[in-house]
Amino acid sequence: MKLLLALAAALVTFVAALLLTTRGEETPAPPTAPAALAGVERRIAPAGLGEHLDALQRIADANGGNRAAGTAGERATADYLAGRLRAAGYRVSTQEVAVPSFRERRAPRLTAGSRTYTARTLQYSGSGTATGRVRSTAIGCTAAAFTALRDGEIALIQRGTCPFRQKVLAAQRAGAAAVLIADEAPVRGSLQRPGARIPVVAVGTDGAGLAGEEARVVVDAESSERRSPSVIAEAGAAGAARVVMAGAHLDSVDEGPGLNDNGSGVAAVLEIAEELGGRRLPDGSALRFGFWGAEEIGLVGSTRYVQDLSRAERARIAAYVNLDMVGSPGAEPAIYDGDPAIAAALRRQLGEDAPRDDLGDSSDHAPFAAANIPVGGLFTGLDKCYHRGCDTIDNVDRGVLTTSARAAGGALVELM
Repeated sequence: MKLLLALAAALVTFVAALLLTTRGEETPAPPTAPAALAGVERRIAPAGLGEHLDALQRIADANGGNRAAGTAGERATADYLAGRLRAAGYRVSTQEVAVPSFRERRAPRLTAGSRTYTARTLQYSGSGTATGRVRSTAIGCTAAAFTALRDGEIALIQRGTCPFRQKVLAAQRAGAAAVLIADEAPVRGSLQRPGARIPVVAVGTDGAGLAGEEARVVVDAESSERRSPSVIAEAGAAGAARVVMAGAHLDSVDEGPGLNDNGSGVAAVLEIAEELGGRRLPDGSALRFGFWGAEEIGLVGSTRYVQDLSRAERARIAAYVNLDMVGSPGAEPAIYDGDPAIAAALRRQLGEDAPRDDLGDSSDHAPFAAANIPVGGLFTGLDKCYHRGCDTIDNVDRGVLTTSARAAGGALVELM
């Protein structure tokens, strides 16, 4: 009898446990951030952020004044980030993409007879000297526009209707020795990537009158491909069902060191990562940080990263928070008008009256959004040194940056 009672009791216990387990599988509770993560935003301090800004300024100073895509300055930035993240306990990987590079060694020269004309080299122009008769080819978007062009002549093409690259490659295939792109004034333009073997310059109204003249074009430039690194760091369960991400682009423009754009975002994301490093995360969750290369030339690093994710990997990313220019002088952090849950988490940090900013597609959240991954982030607006040489460490408002970093850190913990 005692044996039967014991067996009955064991059976009841087993069934109860099975029912509880089944209910738990049917309605899984959302993960709750452990106590180890609570209050992380309060531990983010100006001193730590300043340490990262100092490092980025030193890197720019040592590498020609910038940290642009494909340069030694960008590479040194990636190395600094990878070292700090490994020291904080993250699994760190890098992903490299090929990016075009263009360097003009000296200004172009366009002459006809004894007269010199104003000209501007188009980015990714071929290099060399061309002398020949100038032939007007109107808009020059198709092969038909060049039927009258003879080998070795210089094609004079009006701006408009189709991209510069399309015009130049059509002229090159037709045998042109060089191309003049005409407008009211010499335009700044790009052929988008290497491929032109002939000199290409933009001219104004004076150069547009060269049709029928013998002219000489000289361009001294170099086009090449370089490698641009992105740095990805992860903590928590490998292959976790739920991943929360934050990211910032690590490159600058050619014109300056990029300490607000985007050293501020880099400093904020790195400091958040270091504060969270080594702490216990919710079961089944992972925390991932991305520092993207070559953002300034077209979101190249982040786009490649998202493209390489499988459909299942994309589905596991619950949130991506982007920080781009988060230390503009005297500004107030604005919340991207993106995923409602991310925006709500940021508002709980900054207050319900925090300004909002259109999501747009001009920063690294864009490829994530295009892949239907929930996105959000912060932005403090363009400043007077945007994409200029004066975007140095003195251009970063430490108070604004600290506010942005704390808000993003607190929101990430909540989203975990």
